[in-house]
Amino acid sequence: MNNPLPETVPTPFVLVDEQTLRNNIRRIHAYADRHGLAVRPHIKTHKSLRMARMQMEAGAVGIAVAKVGEAEVMARLGDADMTVAYPAVGTERAGRIARLARNRSVRVAADCEFHMEILAAAAETHGTEIGIHIMFDAGLHRCGVSDPAQMVRLARYARNRAGLRYDGVQMYLGHLYGPAAEAPESFERINRLWEPVYERLCDAGLQPEMVSSGSTPSLFNTHRVRHISEIRVGTALLNDYFILKFGHCTQDACAARLVATVVSDAVPGQVIIDAGAKALSAKQLLRHEQLELGYIPEHPEARIFRLHEEHGWVDVSRCPERPRVGDRLGIVPVNVALCMNLHDTWYLLSTTGDPETEKVDARGCVV
Repeated sequence: MNNPLPETVPTPFVLVDEQTLRNNIRRIHAYADRHGLAVRPHIKTHKSLRMARMQMEAGAVGIAVAKVGEAEVMARLGDADMTVAYPAVGTERAGRIARLARNRSVRVAADCEFHMEILAAAAETHGTEIGIHIMFDAGLHRCGVSDPAQMVRLARYARNRAGLRYDGVQMYLGHLYGPAAEAPESFERINRLWEPVYERLCDAGLQPEMVSSGSTPSLFNTHRVRHISEIRVGTALLNDYFILKFGHCTQDACAARLVATVVSDAVPGQVIIDAGAKALSAKQLLRHEQLELGYIPEHPEARIFRLHEEHGWVDVSRCPERPRVGDRLGIVPVNVALCMNLHDTWYLLSTTGDPETEKVDARGCVV
């Protein structure tokens, strides 16, 4: 982000650099094209129709969401193919998914018959069909199964149950970050788990048409997992301090900043900014054995070390040029998805240098 921070917008606010955003989209699609992978943006990161449209225009095959509320907002994109990449439990959610599925292809991630039975009943009630991705546990042990027989049983249930459509398999490589996201042995371990599952599915006449994988730290090594056909792209669109710190992107690929103003320098070696946990989120990182709550590229020696609701503490004692009261600071948030969900609006810093106001359309959609 090389353009100066806008002075006309009151702080704190989220600023996204359009050129960096487009560069990231191009990089992702170039990687996918090299390896024959489809790209599916996961909008839980930005929750924005504007960004989703930019990704679709670049050639994405559809979108992924975490929650049904996000899917309902993204339905404004038209008939875009949707994956609810999260187990949607409960009759109320299932009914909403079924209504969405009347006008577009929708699939849901599931790892047990209980999930699928509720979805099937809702689909039958609404006269439609809901696709199913069986969740494979690649090593995070959060959701999904890895036993071949269990995967076959679940896939067969999805194929045979009225109201459902067996669409394939979903996995998440969230346990890989830092050196592990680059190490060949990490992917060899996944393949040792995954290959027997894939073979058993094929032997049972259940070869997955789609095998979808996600997770930003290992995104550009996804091709090392066999049989992957699609990447779900979340944080990689914007990047954040977690991704930067662990070496999975460069600073010039961090498209988003939380812009804050220095409001006090009364304490020597310290400034207070007008962005606290309500603007940045309280997500922490450990760097140089010290906790940090964001990164200020223009003052790399500074350390955001404490957040109250409306105040941020910044240690500037090591800065050669210390920020002064009234100065604006562009902060790379630790977790950009959490940060976006705290704001009603965000600002696109266009290639002309003018900020355009945009809505965080799916803000607060946690159901």
